Amino acid sequence: MTAPSVLYIASASVSDPLIVSQVVRYLEQMQHSLTSCHLITFEREGSEDFSRVTKELRASGIHWHPIKAWKRLRSVGFWFDRHRALTRARQIVAEENISIVHCRSFLAGTLGRKLKSSDVKFLYDMRGLWSLEKRDKGTIRNPYMFNVAHGLEQKLFRDVDHIVSLTLAGKRHLLNAGVDVPIDVIPTCVDLQRFQPQVSDLGSQHSSEPLRNGDVLNVVSAGTLGAGYLADEMFRFGLLLKTNWQDASFRILTGSNREQVISAAEAAGLSQSCLSVEKVSPVAVPGELARADVGLCFVKPTEAKVASCPTKLGEYLACGLPVIATDGVGDVTDILEGNRVGVVLQHDDESSWLAVAQELGMLLKDPDLKARCRRVAEQHFGLAEGASEYLRIYGEMTGVSQASQRAAA
Repeated sequence: MTAPSVLYIASASVSDPLIVSQVVRYLEQMQHSLTSCHLITFEREGSEDFSRVTKELRASGIHWHPIKAWKRLRSVGFWFDRHRALTRARQIVAEENISIVHCRSFLAGTLGRKLKSSDVKFLYDMRGLWSLEKRDKGTIRNPYMFNVAHGLEQKLFRDVDHIVSLTLAGKRHLLNAGVDVPIDVIPTCVDLQRFQPQVSDLGSQHSSEPLRNGDVLNVVSAGTLGAGYLADEMFRFGLLLKTNWQDASFRILTGSNREQVISAAEAAGLSQSCLSVEKVSPVAVPGELARADVGLCFVKPTEAKVASCPTKLGEYLACGLPVIATDGVGDVTDILEGNRVGVVLQHDDESSWLAVAQELGMLLKDPDLKARCRRVAEQHFGLAEGASEYLRIYGEMTGVSQASQRAAA
């Protein structure tokens, strides 16, 4: 049997860090087992050196087809870009004998529906509950428009051949809603070769020696702090941590507005002397995380977040960091509490936070904590394992086993 030929459609730029880590890295792992591998992304003019990126991706076995954004009327441009993407996708499907169209998120999925046929299977990579997320963020405010968007999303769930959810909680949500197609769970995985615990000199703060109250506590938060995140609560909890670790420091790695982040920290009572806010390149993130002692993941829990898996969760754990997280987000609570690799708090019940901080203090005294965090990352968030799961799903959709895929590619 012939190995699958795959067209992957992502409704964002190839330079987006999430597209790099959650699309390109997977395709690099999988392309050896595919007959051909094609990627469509949406690019703003000047956002990328198209010739350079094309050569780099081609060297990795990925055929890149950028859709350059139409710069005129934005509202019209969205539909025009979508039309051009669909036209290009149809050409690729016909010319390259594509057997699977793999679409990341709802907007890409609406194209996948139009490409599905008896010969072309449609895999929907659900990165969250799109319509609910847009309502929560205020992007969709009109109730009528929300109902239209929600209805289209529900139709998409019924029309696909296979769904990948980031979380078990998201899968349960779909099953309870009556979705009757195969659903697998693959979380936001991490390149475990890049994200590793720091190898430190003997006696360093970052060895396997447990932390105790009074030691310096290096706290890190990675990623955006915009809508959907709880910056104010995060900094208020940070102030509480300083009651046990007076010399605690907070390193905020974010592209969010620096002045606004500092203002939120100061409003919570944290001084700039213990705070560092900086935007760093994706290449530098693993090293920054490995120098910390604990990671923060303060996501606002909403109905939509049942299907979310924060990328930073796997990255923290891979670097040996226990995680402080808010409850009600995907499988985060089950993973952290079930494996004793973090603590979970109720964002709207500050009276319970002191007990959570004390629980963290006990956890940090565990000499096996760093190694346990790494093991959990390897069990749940390994990139190679995630890519292998996608290949298994491709095989189930096309009737070609992974062994046959490798032999035929």
